[in-house]
Amino acid sequence: MAIKIAVMSMKGGQGKTALSVNLADRISKANRNVLLIDSDMQANVTTIFQRDHVCNLANLILGEIKEFEFLQINKRFSILPSGGKQMVEAARYISNSRFRETVIKNLLAPLNHSVIIFDCAPSWNEVNENILMYVDYVIIPVVTDYLGYSGCDQVMTYIEDLKNDARGLCHADILGIAITRFNSRTNISKTILHGLHKRWPDLVFKSLIEESVSIQEAPAYHNSIFNYKNGKTRGARMYEKLCKEIAMRIAEKQKAFSPNQ
Repeated sequence: MAIKIAVMSMKGGQGKTALSVNLADRISKANRNVLLIDSDMQANVTTIFQRDHVCNLANLILGEIKEFEFLQINKRFSILPSGGKQMVEAARYISNSRFRETVIKNLLAPLNHSVIIFDCAPSWNEVNENILMYVDYVIIPVVTDYLGYSGCDQVMTYIEDLKNDARGLCHADILGIAITRFNSRTNISKTILHGLHKRWPDLVFKSLIEESVSIQEAPAYHNSIFNYKNGKTRGARMYEKLCKEIAMRIAEKQKAFSPNQ
């Protein structure tokens, strides 16, 4: 059974796409088949890899495409583009659907990837709500400024409210809060980090992604941080630690809920 992860924030500029791309690529390098689904109309994943396709999430939701066809980034890493502005129409379709809570869940049921990751839109809409009905885990990326903290709080509230209102259909678990841009030279970064640890002490990943030129440059060269400059950068070392911590936390949760335990 696939492990399904949503990378979600209610604020833009939180390093959401960088985390999605780098996590997906790192998992693929561990010989697991990974599908990264771009569900954001901004289509940042598609922009990074400069590859688009008529088979995209919007067209699949709208029923204009019947067969899955993914774009291969490497042998074990593939992507499904969002469809850009068509996601607005896709969200409207979901809203009007008789089975509005499970459109994406039913649509993606045939997939057999080991890991499926969603790069979600930085807003609350029908698509994100559907994704939360489908995924096992949510990772919240946070930049250590006031808006990042506020966005993290909003995601927590939205998911809690959805679980209360969704008649037991939402089982998404908050896997953790990932600090995607930390500046150790500023007091605000330190204050926000302290605030995050104080409010959600068990959720904040220990591995911090500090501000790094290589992390900013990698997308411009259409690469993950692990392929940019052959992965020989400070940014790659930081993401390596974060990805390993994410994998360990997933393993711990799966072990805790294993029927054999």
